[in-house]
Amino acid sequence: MFSVLLTFGLIPAVLSTTTHHPHHTRPHAHHLVNEGFAFHYDHTTHILALTITGRHHCYLYVLSAIEQQSVHTSAGLHAIEKNMIDLVDSHTSTATFNFHDLNQLSHNLRVFCGQVPAVKLN
Repeated sequence: MFSVLLTFGLIPAVLSTTTHHPHHTRPHAHHLVNEGFAFHYDHTTHILALTITGRHHCYLYVLSAIEQQSVHTSAGLHAIEKNMIDLVDSHTSTATFNFHDLNQLSHNLRVFCGQVPAVKLN
């Protein structure tokens, strides 16, 4: 009888120590990157302007003579836009324009850029 009690007493003790509780994990959060780009080409000054959501600058790029022709094709425009984004990412800038200076340069660019400082990329 003692062996029967011992056996029935050990079985629950062994089972309780070997029971595997599932691990609860939370799904990993993925951070979405959302950047919005807006471009404006001023045909009188041959300057392409770029604003990026979340950045507090307006970036100005003066088109070369060849770029002034290629800006009128989809492939040419996309190449210039990509080049501008690369210049912004590399933190290349040569001059800063205030609100008044930008308005003197081009009223359309000033309206596009709004109140943020304009930075010349080339």
